[in-house]
Amino acid sequence: EGNCGRAIVCPFHGWTYELDGRLKNVPRVEKFASLDRSQEGLLPIDLEVWQGFVFVRFRGDGPSVADHLAPIMEQVSPYRLSEMKPCGNSYMAGEVSYNWKIFHDVDNEGYHVPAAHPELQELYGRTYRDSDIEGIPFTTGIVDNYVAQHWSVARYKSLLPEFDHLPKENQRLWMYIGVFPNLVFFLYPEKAGFYMSLPLDVNRTLIIDREFALPDQRRETRAARYLSRRIDEITGEQDRDLVQWLHEAVRSSVYPRNNLSQLEQHVAGFHEDLKRRIPVMAFETPPSTGLLAATNGRLKKQRVGNAERK
Repeated sequence: EGNCGRAIVCPFHGWTYELDGRLKNVPRVEKFASLDRSQEGLLPIDLEVWQGFVFVRFRGDGPSVADHLAPIMEQVSPYRLSEMKPCGNSYMAGEVSYNWKIFHDVDNEGYHVPAAHPELQELYGRTYRDSDIEGIPFTTGIVDNYVAQHWSVARYKSLLPEFDHLPKENQRLWMYIGVFPNLVFFLYPEKAGFYMSLPLDVNRTLIIDREFALPDQRRETRAARYLSRRIDEITGEQDRDLVQWLHEAVRSSVYPRNNLSQLEQHVAGFHEDLKRRIPVMAFETPPSTGLLAATNGRLKKQRVGNAERK
């Protein structure tokens, strides 16, 4: 619920824990043959707060979020993310019938924007750029002053106010920052937020979306937040169709492999990152049923051994 008060209480049997995870109280404790409270606390996990966002890591190691995202701090810092509060209908979640990786294949490139997203094309398509900053996918588009045919885009362009906390070059900038493997931050002049995919199984994914903003009660700001949400919802519906079609297409025996343009550099990078962590993904065909995990483990050990010999 986001607020545990003075203790964490399990809703099943009522076990109570201190906020540091120590087991505090067990109802009917006398009915246990032997219970060592010191051994029954909540398990610790890595936790880090970056710009007000809470990240947890269940296992493994690697750089901290702050270290990983340090290269884009210059771009992010003007937005004062840690001071933002949830805005509007700030939390949305929905289950979709496709693989999470296919979702990011579509989301990782703007090559399809002119053909598939007429609203975004009218909004910033002439200046859309996919790039990266020290390996971090970084995408920008500048809201232009050309006349727009779509109502939400036209109103957004005309109503978007200026913001004192942003430099001149950010006043009409839409920015997206990818965090491998499944998270994207978006930063607009009037608000910011994130969307992420959570795989449920090979054909099902949960998409989560949240928005935040600094306090600003100007009518133009509230209108801009509403209109950018409308544009994003239209774009999201268009992308859902694209992802569903791609999810079905990749199962075809004639689906083209490694046929990417220079405008799809983020897709290629996403695939390479996946193969480094899950080397079995480099196979053209999957291992025999029941052997995928073992094969992947063997390939990872081989990769570590090769790296050590070098």
